[in-house]
Amino acid sequence: MSRYAKQSLFLGEASQEKIAKACVAIVGLGATGSVLAQWLARAGIGTLHLIDRDFVEISNLQRQLLYDESDLGQPKALAAERKIRSINSSIRIYAHVVDLIPDNAEQLLSHADVMGDGTDNFEARFLMNDVSIRHHIPWVYNGAVGSEGMIWPIHPPATPCFRCLMEQPPEQSDIDTCDTAGILGPVTGLIGSWAAIEILKFVVGEPPQSDLVRLDQWSNERQFIHAPITRCRFCREGITEFLDTPWQFKTSSLCGTPGVQLRVNPARNIDLHSLFSHLKPRKDSDWKLTPLFIQGKERDISITIFKDGRMLFRGDILPETAQQWFHEVLE
Repeated sequence: MSRYAKQSLFLGEASQEKIAKACVAIVGLGATGSVLAQWLARAGIGTLHLIDRDFVEISNLQRQLLYDESDLGQPKALAAERKIRSINSSIRIYAHVVDLIPDNAEQLLSHADVMGDGTDNFEARFLMNDVSIRHHIPWVYNGAVGSEGMIWPIHPPATPCFRCLMEQPPEQSDIDTCDTAGILGPVTGLIGSWAAIEILKFVVGEPPQSDLVRLDQWSNERQFIHAPITRCRFCREGITEFLDTPWQFKTSSLCGTPGVQLRVNPARNIDLHSLFSHLKPRKDSDWKLTPLFIQGKERDISITIFKDGRMLFRGDILPETAQQWFHEVLE
């Protein structure tokens, strides 16, 4: 009996062949994204691109089912690639330890047949929406916080785009996050599994769920939000301002842990070996070099430096202090 025999009984052999030829890019491999990636691998999606900027932490293990204690401290994209390869070694899997930004979004996503949203930030979602508009690629928005989850398959012009419902990214202070409202692990598993089904529908050519669905598993409530098909000016006129607007030197808070992420524009091409030699003699610090990044600790702050100049500062640190450290070390 073949690996996909039971699935093929339901979908049919022709649909299984479409699945085997499909390419799906998943942005974010946390609670929903890691579940989504597992199901797509088990379904036989031919090519998976796994995109995540973060590392596995102990607080992730309560809800991020793909990881265990042996993965702590590893980049999520690499840990996910390793785990998924052990689930299905017959598919192609590519890991990308990067932050999705305007400079790389099209390179990472434009080859995909469908995009899956597993991210925890709206900047990435608006970039995915722009790629969807420009390259006519469907994607599935999903998210979970507290006991609530949301999911919405998007494929303009057949459906409204993300900006038809939300024109601009919300202010961080205006939305609940896992830091402010917490999260029930089973909710993320449910939403990630539902997203996998909607992606499979796109792949085999079946019509997906048309409404944005919001559910609360604790109170057993469901809400179906019908987006107007009138279409906003962004998808109507093909405006992709998030892809087209250069981002500047920027700091942002990390989700789920104290700390700061720092990004620079334009992206750097850092010689990690040279920088490691420069950092190693610094007082009160301890550094290690890997092929993808330098990681170390200085004054109780954990610091990770990537080749493109992105930095993660974990610990009790102000954005201004992180910027000062960047200028001191790299400029």
